[in-house]
Amino acid sequence: MSAEALAAEQPGQFDVVTCMEMLEHVPRPESVVQAAAALVKPGGWVFFSTINRNPKSFMFAIVGAEYVLNMLPRGTHEYLKFIKPSELASWCRMARLDVLQTQGMEYNPLTRRYWLSGDTSVNYLAAARRM
Repeated sequence: MSAEALAAEQPGQFDVVTCMEMLEHVPRPESVVQAAAALVKPGGWVFFSTINRNPKSFMFAIVGAEYVLNMLPRGTHEYLKFIKPSELASWCRMARLDVLQTQGMEYNPLTRRYWLSGDTSVNYLAAARRM
């Protein structure tokens, strides 16, 4: 079931909604953001994770992860579908979500360790609250 269909069926039913690593794969990510906002109760939280659109993210998420490290199948990502934090924030505002924090996610392929950081240039998370 699509997020949009679920939002039509169960608006305002959830305290928390997560949308992790999918916005960059759908035809209309702003519609998914709107659906996530509709699903959450007023005052509830929506969490997003996605990939920024810039030359560094192209090198790391596509060239590095898909072609060099073979962490993902080739063709998993399309660069033009990556989402800048400003674009996500704009869609959130239009959906009456207030983005309260954006955090970067980093990965070291040698140690296989992930961590949160202030660097949102490749992968990032956004925490938003429904107004």
